[in-house]
Amino acid sequence: MSATLTTERLRLAVRDRQLVDALDLRIEPGQVWCVLGPNGAGKSTLLRTLAGLRDAEGGRVLLDGHDVAHWKPLELARRRGFLPQAVVDAFSLTVIEAVTAARHPRLPFWAWGDEDMGTVRAALSRFELDALAERDITTLSGGERQRVNIAALFAQDVDVMLLDEPLSSLDLHHQMKTLHELVLASRAGHAVVFTVHDINLAMQHATHAVLLDGHGGALAGPREAVVTPQNLTAAFHHPIRGITIDGEIFFRAARLTDTRP
Repeated sequence: MSATLTTERLRLAVRDRQLVDALDLRIEPGQVWCVLGPNGAGKSTLLRTLAGLRDAEGGRVLLDGHDVAHWKPLELARRRGFLPQAVVDAFSLTVIEAVTAARHPRLPFWAWGDEDMGTVRAALSRFELDALAERDITTLSGGERQRVNIAALFAQDVDVMLLDEPLSSLDLHHQMKTLHELVLASRAGHAVVFTVHDINLAMQHATHAVLLDGHGGALAGPREAVVTPQNLTAAFHHPIRGITIDGEIFFRAARLTDTRP
């Protein structure tokens, strides 16, 4: 089953600061959305709101036409998955146990079957974790632990995947591997939304983009229309230039010139 996630006139605020005003989105199966913007612009707040984990200050978030606030938690967990920036390990588990736990929304009596373990094993292999399957998660490096988190989201097998900075702590190879797997997931009919700081990695892998400026402004649409030097410069308050190499655009921040004598 596939799902469409939409927002209607979405408004987000933190205390007295408006982050997003009247944002309309339509995130469909097969699409990969990146969320860009400076620190504090509301990227994480947006993802948590899309996931139904916080109430919007205005407007609505709809999953297949139904307000996420009205979904039963178990049904919502079967349709959308959310990877937060940080996962706190409350107790010791092996890697395979941590990934298997992500299957719990689909279990009728908390009893894993062959299908569940096949999905778990596939997720471990997908993120090159087979050799770490029996390791205690508390002994892993930050990058290894992040790969376990991502594998757990894939094992959850949801229609809409929301990932908050999934590339944090990952080395270059595993950043590219993760983005590649997200693209493959979209081609299999999933809808993907992720926050990221690297504009060029976003452009290489996303089909659509949301660009926040932290003052209520938000642009959303196909990546080529949203991620431009002019829009990036305005959102990040820093000159950003576009360079075309072999037909592909890359972005570079202008150097700051020290004018002191």
